[in-house]
Amino acid sequence: MKDHRRTFILICCCMLLSSLIEVKAGAADSESPDGVPLYKTIESAKTYIVQHQNSDGGWPLVPGEDSNVESTAFAIWALIDAGWGTGSQVIRTGVQYLRNKQWDNGSWNNNTAHTTFALVALATAETDPEVRFRGLRWLKKAQKASGGWGKKERSPDNILYTAAVLAGFRRLGFERNFEPISKGAEWLEKGINFDGGWALERGSRSDVFVTSWVIQGLEPVYDIDFQMAWLKQFQNDDGGFGRYKASPSDPEITAIAIMALAAGNDPLNTRRIAINYLTNVRQADGSFVSNTPIELTKPTSNLQSTCFVLIAIHAKTADELKVQ
Repeated sequence: MKDHRRTFILICCCMLLSSLIEVKAGAADSESPDGVPLYKTIESAKTYIVQHQNSDGGWPLVPGEDSNVESTAFAIWALIDAGWGTGSQVIRTGVQYLRNKQWDNGSWNNNTAHTTFALVALATAETDPEVRFRGLRWLKKAQKASGGWGKKERSPDNILYTAAVLAGFRRLGFERNFEPISKGAEWLEKGINFDGGWALERGSRSDVFVTSWVIQGLEPVYDIDFQMAWLKQFQNDDGGFGRYKASPSDPEITAIAIMALAAGNDPLNTRRIAINYLTNVRQADGSFVSNTPIELTKPTSNLQSTCFVLIAIHAKTADELKVQ
């Protein structure tokens, strides 16, 4: 009886060991670079971005067009977040393009969003502290007494531009004790709709895209749990997000929503489903099709949306940013 019991235990141990080996092998296979859609999505997006860098070092919105500051900033940000070396020729020439495009007043195009994204790109590239200081000084000067920012230095307060500036400050590592953040967040908070979301114009239909930027901007100052719950209810069955309830999913809007979820320390569940949507809608050349960029009149493969997908996949939670 004892021998049978020992034999039974030995057989069970062998079976367990075998199953563990199979599971480990299966896990290794699923993590194999060639077998993972996420890996292919990241690598093909990086390739698409690098292939469409212009000879002046910048990037266009759509391949073949002229370079612009915003697309160039997104490309540098996305590539470095995805593991591209800061000392590479691709990054160095992109940084040079941004450096050359800074205005004498410290801004880029006298545009608060362009200036913010350029600062994020240069900080991510760990370069040009003096250039960044001038840009930051201009942004502080461009903030209104109300706490908000407009598109330009003297433009009316704008929810989306204010949210983008605050989200950029968050990415740069500034916290609530930085006065422009606390003042800007207070102004933004006053613009909330009755349903818990935000819109381009106060009181109009709440917008997933706008609210996702606002969530990122508010995180250093306010508890955003309610806004996180608001955002999650808009996730479509395919895992993506559209601009409004029941709107078709869009890669760029989904990417910005993922960034907001990361800001709210989402435990990856919702983000993982959304990222899976992104891997399913990737184009063969690694790009993503969207008409979210305001310059586009129809869904088009473009650099901005593709960059945001890479940025979203690598987005860090609030806790992860604090330990950097």
